[in-house]
Amino acid sequence: MSQKDFTTRPANRPATGDPSRGPCATPLSMAVPLMLRIALGGLMMLSGYMKLGGPALNLFGAAILPLGPLDFSFSIDKFALGLPEQLTLLLAHIVPWAEFLAGALLVLGLLTRGAALLVCLLMIAFGAGIASLMARGMNDVRCPCFGSLGLFCGQRPMGICHLIRNTGFFLAAATLVRLGYGGLGLDGLFSRLRVRHR
Repeated sequence: MSQKDFTTRPANRPATGDPSRGPCATPLSMAVPLMLRIALGGLMMLSGYMKLGGPALNLFGAAILPLGPLDFSFSIDKFALGLPEQLTLLLAHIVPWAEFLAGALLVLGLLTRGAALLVCLLMIAFGAGIASLMARGMNDVRCPCFGSLGLFCGQRPMGICHLIRNTGFFLAAATLVRLGYGGLGLDGLFSRLRVRHR
């Protein structure tokens, strides 16, 4: 036999070439990350879009008007963090795009772990801001997170509800950092293509 005949794939290396898909992968272990990706990614895209000042969304027969970056900058100012005006305006443009792009990458299953890590960092920053408000007794600052939709916490001021919501988002994102894209993601497609061209 030639040397090539004895060359086999390592036992812990899946046929797809994706190191996150081991031989013990089950339909459930593939489905859970996929569902998390779609749910969390969709919510991040919606959250980002609702702060970018785009056209109104027609949801359940109601026109939902997104905030603009300037409106979002006013909301950041209410945290009273002492940020320079130019930095506040910069954040008002960067944060919505970061949310939207991270969400889109999660839905596509592209750069999944990096996108999920970005969501984790955003949730940590948001959580720290909310905790700061609560510690200073500022109980009248409202969340523009989903624009006028007010998902999960309605239009109530920042508080425990928002911390719980963001903690849920963080845990979902951290799970994706650990598990990867799951099934039906572009990460898997590109991984298989790389293997074929080796």
